[in-house]
Formats: sequence, C-alpha cells, structure tokens
Amino acid sequence: MGNPVQQEKHPHIPARRLLDRIVLGGSDGAIEGLAMTAALNGAGLGFGTILLAGFAFAVAGSVSMFFSTYLSNKSELDLLRTDVQREKMEIETEPEEERAEMEQLLMKDGYDQQEVRTIMERLLKDKELWLKEMLRRELRINIEDLETDPFVRPVSAGLAFFLLALLALAPYALSIQGIVALGSSVVLCLAALFALSSRIFIPGHFKPVAGLESALIGGVAGGLLYLVGILISRV
Repeated sequence: MGNPVQQEKHPHIPARRLLDRIVLGGSDGAIEGLAMTAALNGAGLGFGTILLAGFAFAVAGSVSMFFSTYLSNKSELDLLRTDVQREKMEIETEPEEERAEMEQLLMKDGYDQQEVRTIMERLLKDKELWLKEMLRRELRINIEDLETDPFVRPVSAGLAFFLLALLALAPYALSIQGIVALGSSVVLCLAALFALSSRIFIPGHFKPVAGLESALIGGVAGGLLYLVGILISRV
C-alpha cells in the first residue's frame, strides 16, 4: 500500500487570481454603490428615484467591469503567448545560449554546480519541461495560465460588482426613513468590504487590518458623497 497523502498544514489560497477579481469587482461595487446612493440620499431624492438610478448604475458598472476585466485578461494572455513562443523559438534555435541562461538562473536561486548539472541533464531531455522552467524562473509566469477560461474572471468580477452594488440599494426598497436607509446601506456595505478585503471566509488567511482599511475607504467615500449631495440640494 502507498503512503497516504497528508493534508497540507498551511494550505494556499485556492483560485487566487479568481478571488482577486471577485474582491476587486465586489469592492468597487460596494464603494461606488454606497457613494452614489449616499449622494442621492443627501440630495433628498425619493427612494423610487434612488432605486432606479442605483439599479441602472449596478447594471452599467457590472457590464463595464466585465469588459474591462475581459480586455485586461485577453491582453495578458496575448502577451503570455508571445513570451511562450519566443522562449520556445530560442530553445530550438539558440540552445547553448538558453542553457547558459538557465544555469545562471538556477545558480541565482541557490543551486550548486552539481545540482545545476543534474537539473540541466533532466531538462535537456524534455524541452517542454525546460520551457516551463525557463518561463517560470526568467519571466515569473506559468504556462498553465494559457489554459484558463477567458470568461471566468470577467464574469466573476462583473457579477461581484452587480451584487455588491445592489447591496447598497437594498435598504431603499423598504419603507423606512431616509437617514435610516442611509445608515443601513452604510452598515451593509462596510461589512461586505471588511469581509472581502480581510478574506474572513478563507480559513488561515484572515487579515483584519486589510478589511478595516477597505471599510474605512468605503465609509469616507460614502460620507463625502453624502455631503456633496446635501450641498447640491441647497444650490
């Protein structure tokens, strides 16, 4: 029987890049949604107007977040493919130069001469492995990133923006006073910002300071725009 696979004591954050898009989209949605609704509240607009404007903002913002993330991701993948093709060409046409460069990278990472020789013997037998190692050590990129779905991160970012922007609107759907709706919206959004930025939902990766910083930014943005709304209503 083989040895049982032991569970890692300190697991890494799963789907780190996907989570980053969710945090980015959600944080933007919460901060911008809170700021906008606070401004409209301060201007004394009715709840119906705030809901309509807020929903339109949530839709427009989520679409913008989707396309901006998609274009950014596409550009990143295009650059990655270019780097992969260039390194592959150099390994095929300039093997001695690439070998010397790889040896220098390995030594820079702390391997001694004997270890470098052993590693290079293995890499010279497998050019795909050589390519992966060259990309990872020289350019700090992983070839596996080319296999990611180009729509997963954009959809995640856009959906997170939409849901968190709607969260800022939720209190305005109730028959309560304007200041109570504002306070409820602030509490909901700041709690969401704290949860997203602190990673409270990921065991072992809770960062309360990051959560507090994000909540503070959201609170300041909401407060400033509320005052702007009041000033505009008095002009």
